[in-house]
Amino acid sequence: MIKQSVKVINSTGLHARPAASLAKIVKQYNASLMLVNNGKETEIKGMMSILGAGVKGNSVIELVCHGQDELEMMGALQSAFADGFGEKE
Repeated sequence: MIKQSVKVINSTGLHARPAASLAKIVKQYNASLMLVNNGKETEIKGMMSILGAGVKGNSVIELVCHGQDELEMMGALQSAFADGFGEKE
């Protein structure tokens, strides 16, 4: 299990487009992802669980990856968050 704090640089938070991108990344790996936002833990299973986490823009969240390919998953997640999921501000 590995944990990492990341900043959500998208000003609108994890709305539909970034949530869909995040769900697509998660599905590529065998590891599981837990997202911690303001102390609330959400197991990420798909886009709806991401939207349900209520992540606001410019906030810091914690990602917890657990499983066989957790390091690879965390690397992909860190890149996606750093890139703002490809959205231009």
